[in-house]
Amino acid sequence: MLTMKNYLIGLTLAFAVSSPLAAQTQKLPVYGEIGLGVGQTLFGSGTRASLQRALGGSGFDPGTGNNVMMGFYVAPENWHGLGVGSRIRGTFGAPVKGDAGDQYIFNYYNLALSAKYYVSGQFNRGFYGRGSFGFGQFTTKRLIESSNIFAHQYAIGTSVMLGAGYTVPFRRTALSLEGEWESASRNGTVNGVGDVRFRSGQLGVNLILSY
Repeated sequence: MLTMKNYLIGLTLAFAVSSPLAAQTQKLPVYGEIGLGVGQTLFGSGTRASLQRALGGSGFDPGTGNNVMMGFYVAPENWHGLGVGSRIRGTFGAPVKGDAGDQYIFNYYNLALSAKYYVSGQFNRGFYGRGSFGFGQFTTKRLIESSNIFAHQYAIGTSVMLGAGYTVPFRRTALSLEGEWESASRNGTVNGVGDVRFRSGQLGVNLILSY
């Protein structure tokens, strides 16, 4: 799994670098963005039970997490407010307590193809909607207090993200406030036998700086 994780990180970096360079070579306008946010992790049907079976311990509820993201969009003027590109987002969850006092941490990231459309017809100004589809990994950890070690569960799969927000343009930058919904389906091996599907997602709010 570590090999796959390194592969995903390498592909993410390649996407992030190649997208703006290719667009600049063809003289297309490129917009970059970085952002921070917070969100509530959501568990789909059966995910809580599957994680408890994989990690042991008591039952637990999903917690909140901090979002970190970056992206690039190519948006020619004759596309009238539409931009397409790539987006990377990582979520780092705060520890949550299980029923018996043990701690769980839920982290995940994804690399996605993304499209953003502004109602004003001008990219980076006013109300917009965004759709993204990508893939990535989550890691859930349980702190076993008696031995002070972590048990881990990994899963890899796809995710769909929808967002809407409002962008205020400045002279060289722009600032956006965005609400986001995510739904993901990822598979992971539990106890060395077979693949188990983990369905999860997030409801979040992000503050994004565009340049």
